[in-house]
Amino acid sequence: MIFLSLAVHLLVITIILVSIPTTSRHLTFGPAYSVQLVGSEVILPNNNSSLLKEILKTNEAANPVIIKRKITSNVFTPAKNQEISKLNIEKAVSAIRQTHRDKPDTSTLASAASQTKISESEINAQTKEYIGVVWSRVKKNWTMPQALMPKENIETIIDVKISRSGTLEYVGFEKRSGNRYFDDSALRAVKKSSPFPPLPYWIMDKNIEIGIRFHSEELR
Repeated sequence: MIFLSLAVHLLVITIILVSIPTTSRHLTFGPAYSVQLVGSEVILPNNNSSLLKEILKTNEAANPVIIKRKITSNVFTPAKNQEISKLNIEKAVSAIRQTHRDKPDTSTLASAASQTKISESEINAQTKEYIGVVWSRVKKNWTMPQALMPKENIETIIDVKISRSGTLEYVGFEKRSGNRYFDDSALRAVKKSSPFPPLPYWIMDKNIEIGIRFHSEELR
């Protein structure tokens, strides 16, 4: 009787195990990869991101000196100034002949003729060169103790007038940073850099007006 009951129980358990469905098998042909699509909002930096701020600061620092007033120059344009240049050369020749009636000085004549002929591209190049010399001299004289350096990034702009001889005619603040020590250091740097190189000969104005931007990152 006991063996019969045991056989019945084994039979029932076997039927139950056979009736339970097994998990389906999946065929795989290689390793699986997860791909994430990247949208434009991920590629483009946020307006408040540190990367964009650094790019903007770099662009500002690239132009530390700003020309405040348009420079009046003696630009040579063949189509428009040919008659004027010819008249200037004739005047130079006449003056040279009056001074040296025996023999005209050809080197002086060539110099007078060359100074009446300067292109706009040459003026732009020489202007950038002169501004670069001014900023280089000012930056060299710009110092500030590290203990007084502001933690945040600040800037100040100084207005400057330079005469034809290179002397400093005017210096003052266009924009203050709010830090007195920082502003004073920038003002001292400009005054210490004077006198500056004389203005190029083709500038017809008595002086030039520029603005010099001082950014605290330049001292870090």
